Amino acid sequence: MRISDLLGMPHLRLDQKAGFSGNDHRVTWAQASDLECPWEWMTGGELLLRNGRTLPVSAADQVTLIENCAAHDISGIVLGMDPETPTLRKRAIQCAEALSLPVMLAPYSTSFGAIGRAVAQQTSSDEARRITLTGRVYDVIRRSVTQSTDAEPLKALAKELGCRIAVLDAQTGRSVLSKSVGVTPALQSALVEEVRRRAGALPGVVHLEIGGERAHVVEVPDEEPTVLVTYAFRATPPDIVVLQHVATAAAVLISQDGIRREHERRLGAELFTQILDGRLDEREAERQLAARRLSSTSTVLVAAQGVNDSDERGVHLTLHRRAIPNLLLSRSGLLYALLPSSREVIRVFHERLGEHACIGISERLGTCARMTSAVREAKWAVRDAANTAGHLTRYNDSAQLSVLRDTEEAQIVVDRVLGELLQYDREHHTDLVSTLDTFLSSGRSWQHTAAVAGVHRQTVVYRMRRIEQITGRSLAITGQLAELWIALRARDIAPSPQGSSGT
Repeated sequence: MRISDLLGMPHLRLDQKAGFSGNDHRVTWAQASDLECPWEWMTGGELLLRNGRTLPVSAADQVTLIENCAAHDISGIVLGMDPETPTLRKRAIQCAEALSLPVMLAPYSTSFGAIGRAVAQQTSSDEARRITLTGRVYDVIRRSVTQSTDAEPLKALAKELGCRIAVLDAQTGRSVLSKSVGVTPALQSALVEEVRRRAGALPGVVHLEIGGERAHVVEVPDEEPTVLVTYAFRATPPDIVVLQHVATAAAVLISQDGIRREHERRLGAELFTQILDGRLDEREAERQLAARRLSSTSTVLVAAQGVNDSDERGVHLTLHRRAIPNLLLSRSGLLYALLPSSREVIRVFHERLGEHACIGISERLGTCARMTSAVREAKWAVRDAANTAGHLTRYNDSAQLSVLRDTEEAQIVVDRVLGELLQYDREHHTDLVSTLDTFLSSGRSWQHTAAVAGVHRQTVVYRMRRIEQITGRSLAITGQLAELWIALRARDIAPSPQGSSGT
């Protein structure tokens, strides 16, 4: 259908005001929109139907609307007139003429439904082609799921659409499918910058132009920000309906890729377990780490508290998207990660888990033989992180660890400060050490400690007095209180903590 065909329908009574030289524009669909930037939900060829009262009042704003519609290949504009419709300014008319963008007025009595129906009837063959194309899209996905093939499904989809296709991480611009290639560096950079500029809130279609070449970007439904990019169009670009179907198909491909990724995560967790438990000799452990692009000389062990199973899967996906090598393992309420020691890597890890998570980071591993010590360091640091503003502590940056540079010194501090209390707990089957830890960790809250211990508040008061008597240290004296706190944290990294009560 052409604009001239629409104007030739007497029952619509359209009155053209500008852009007469564009009356041979093809009309693929009629799209009603009063949004400020309606072209961000169109791919080109649509007829924009707009309530007249939403037409900008000023000539400059009207010109901006016309310029953007022309730049995004909108076929024409129909303004639905009513008593509150602003006057179409002379500058706007001149702009539409210069850009060959038809601008028409529809009388108050003509509904947008009638215009849309007229377009739909005339473009029924186009709609049939769209339905056929959509069916082909899902057939490609069906074959990729049911048949074992090395063929790249995106290549088949690209052939159907007559363009090139990429499925990319919205924040990095990297390809998210293992069998597909990315885009040019210029397009990748433009995409990342546009997503950043919009703070991740993308419209129906993002239009990019790099070196005179156009690209259309739509969101892909996925747990990580993901986009579908179409570019290098051989003919008319696919419309937004087709693009959304392709984006849904891409989500299926990502899900398939996720099954393989989850298998890799589980294998990595098993390897991590074997190294932690000493079931691999050092040489074999180093070899297997190298196979996963990790080296003990440049990695740290990270412990995260306050996470769940879905957080672990999400972290693995985020690290995978950024090509960051890793091993992950959940154990005893903590998520452990073996990661490159880069601060940027730690930032990505922490941001993915969120501000609620407490992060503790060991010193550099150095050798696989030091893995057990690295676990103690990370555990100590994650406990300390709960008391810091950023909820992140590095073992080698913590001032409190200045006297605890190795596990032997940690055990000396535990024995000196908590030795008698630990012995009392063992002999009397009490949990005074655990009560003390809870009391100090909660900011010396009597009520919270009572709730955790399941006792009356007065019982907590009695226990604290008993602790002061046994240890010979007063909770009212800052220096002695600090000694108790450091000894409790030293107990986290001591090789064989005396008395396991409360741990």
